[in-house]
Amino acid sequence: ENRMQEDAWNTIIVLENYDGADLSDFRQKLAEFGAIKVRSEEGSRGGVSTLNIAFTADNFKAILDLFKKALIENARGYDAKDDRMSSNPNQMNIQSMYSDIDLDADDMETEYQTSLEELAFFVDAHINNTQGKDYSAVDFDITFNRNVLINTAELIDNCAKSSGIVSNKTILTNHPFVDDVDKEEDEIKQEKADAIDSYGVFPLEQPKALVNTDETV
Repeated sequence: ENRMQEDAWNTIIVLENYDGADLSDFRQKLAEFGAIKVRSEEGSRGGVSTLNIAFTADNFKAILDLFKKALIENARGYDAKDDRMSSNPNQMNIQSMYSDIDLDADDMETEYQTSLEELAFFVDAHINNTQGKDYSAVDFDITFNRNVLINTAELIDNCAKSSGIVSNKTILTNHPFVDDVDKEEDEIKQEKADAIDSYGVFPLEQPKALVNTDETV
């Protein structure tokens, strides 16, 4: 509130017959006592007035918004307060918001893969020297898992609609709640077996043997 009432950058104080030594003394007295002394002499009345430099707060908001957007764009960052997140965002909006971060992740992944492939040469050489086994001809893949925000409800709905079109294994692989597909398949099989056992097994009546007789029924 004090800086709004008097700001050194947008308020100029005009002194007339100030009863003090210099401007630094004036600032000290004003900060210490909240008041200053002026004098009137030779028909000249002392006083204090201000010249206010008008400014618009909207200009500062516009500049801050421009700097924020430029910083996020140039640094390939993520704006958690993006307008597209205010309503119900779909998966395309989320992927668009993460596009810049994905570009950085692609570059980082390329560098890491190259470094790990170079490291594999020394690992193979160490195993060959210590164990006498040569794995230099063995191919391997390096996979990086990424965590990206997703619209879970939309993804689950797409998985449900894909039933009968693609295999259940593919659906489980893309389901957001499934981490281990093989384990989940075993759990589903076990649940089905338990459901069958819960109904119980009823013995079926054995059919009676047919006996040839001369009697007519």
